[in-house]
Amino acid sequence: MTRFRRRRDRREQRGAAAVEFALVMIPFFVMILGLIEYGWYFYVAQNTSGAATTVARKMEVGDCWASGEALTFAKDQSSQVNSVSNSLGATSSPTPGTSFTVTVVADGKILSFIPVPNGGTITRTVSAQVEDDEVTSC
Repeated sequence: MTRFRRRRDRREQRGAAAVEFALVMIPFFVMILGLIEYGWYFYVAQNTSGAATTVARKMEVGDCWASGEALTFAKDQSSQVNSVSNSLGATSSPTPGTSFTVTVVADGKILSFIPVPNGGTITRTVSAQVEDDEVTSC
């Protein structure tokens, strides 16, 4: 009688491990995907900050004022960059001492179902002042 009871208890436990595995793995995979998404977001944010700073430095000394040069240089720094703008809207180097800001916008989202700040759009702004009016190429 004891022998039959053990077999019946074992049969009732069949499939319980699979159900428990499914219940644990779904939140685990969502957490792993969230870690990947936020890791990518912060990676792109760091690269965008570096690109904005570098473009502003190049513009300070007179480089990258020509149309499209700043965007090309920023994309070399971070391929996720979508746009680069400066507050002067100038296409040639302004007079020394002129203050300006550089704004770089990038897309930091790779998955669509995990929410990240600002919908994944990363905007970095750097203020600078023109130091030199000699224009050279990037």
